[in-house]
Amino acid sequence: MNQSNRKRSIWLSKSICKLTLFSLIICPDIAFPEGNASSFLRVPPFLGRPTQSSITLNLVAGDQPIVCSVKLKSARKPGMDSWRQTQKYSLDASSPAEILLQSLLPGTLYPYQLHARFREGVTLQMVTTQAFMTQRSEPSPFSFAIISDSHITPFHRNRLETLSRISSSVLTRKPEFLLMLGDNIQTFTSHGGPMSDPRYGPLLYLLLRRGLGNLPSSVPVFMVNGNWEGENGWHPAREREWARLARKTFIPNPDATTYPEGGSGNGDYYGFTWGDVLCLILNVTGYTPSDHALNSPTGRKDDWTLGDKQKAWLFQQLSESNARWKLLFIHHTAGGNGGDEINSRYGRGGGRAANIGEQALIHRWMQQFGVQALFYGHDHVFTDTIVDGIHYTCVGSAGAPWKFGRAETGYDTYWTPSGYTWVDVDAGSLTVSFIRPDERIAEGVVLHSYVMEQSKER
Repeated sequence: MNQSNRKRSIWLSKSICKLTLFSLIICPDIAFPEGNASSFLRVPPFLGRPTQSSITLNLVAGDQPIVCSVKLKSARKPGMDSWRQTQKYSLDASSPAEILLQSLLPGTLYPYQLHARFREGVTLQMVTTQAFMTQRSEPSPFSFAIISDSHITPFHRNRLETLSRISSSVLTRKPEFLLMLGDNIQTFTSHGGPMSDPRYGPLLYLLLRRGLGNLPSSVPVFMVNGNWEGENGWHPAREREWARLARKTFIPNPDATTYPEGGSGNGDYYGFTWGDVLCLILNVTGYTPSDHALNSPTGRKDDWTLGDKQKAWLFQQLSESNARWKLLFIHHTAGGNGGDEINSRYGRGGGRAANIGEQALIHRWMQQFGVQALFYGHDHVFTDTIVDGIHYTCVGSAGAPWKFGRAETGYDTYWTPSGYTWVDVDAGSLTVSFIRPDERIAEGVVLHSYVMEQSKER
């Protein structure tokens, strides 16, 4: 570990320790995970950056320094002798670290075991046993899940409980990956204000991971930035860096080098292809310089932007991809057309904004290059608007208590229960379902579903 990383690790460790007492006071039952991992880890393991040959495991040690290692094997090769073990990794108390699992096969299920001991201990103990799927290289049926707008904060326990129920339901269905479409956390300043203290980011992302529970221990996660993460283009540079550092420390997002599709060096926009599905993750809040806080008179409904570099990258990816399915993921459209002027400036309206501002350009590209759907959050309901054959699907909320209706969004038809969106990918069709978790039905209840058929001429 170089000196810079060492200093960052010490700073984060001190921040987590200071804020543990704060989180215990505000939410006494959510600071630590349950089960065998609780004595070794602050939160359950978190998987990210799944490629055809590797995956990243993010760990956060508990109150004491630990030593850990991972055993894994391919499900294609059953038998005790097929397990292989990584080297041992040493983690300081309350500190995060990443373990890169390499030399994997594409589209393969890998059972794995995490073993740990306290640094002064002798024998490694089993912490958890899980399994993950690596990135698919060939077209084949699979499923993934989407959540958005958890708005996690230590002051509102009900949001964490809602996210926990949704995460449990998603885990029951066993998707190959999960997308979180922004406003996953909530800064302590009004309506998406900046990260006002460098210590707050670690607390918020630890709480988010607590709410996700064991889901990211077996389902790799891709994160989208929203307007509440503290990285908006109109925020001060110092506060944006505080927020960015916390996100990159606790959420192992892809960066420009993870996939051939590339993206941002800061991991706030990127692309990947899973089987025959191109997924492009966009960031509209991070590159819009005008203040778009709710009730701000500065930002307009037509001045949202991806920025020149991200736009050029998006055009290149869409124009060069031969994937059967092309999907965009963003917190909200690059233009607004909500129920009134204030909500339009705030970016509400989804497909109603298809021809507003920069979204009009993106929409033309979607038509030109065969994009089937744009998935977004922000409006806290599930709805689907079809514009020129393209689905604009708002995926619902996974914790936020506010359910915006026609007055704010302009939508005529929408579903308000907290839930998640489920996508089944097949050779000739893609089925999108909105699901509400249910105490009696582990896999949840489907409230609405639609099917996209693959055009025969493509």
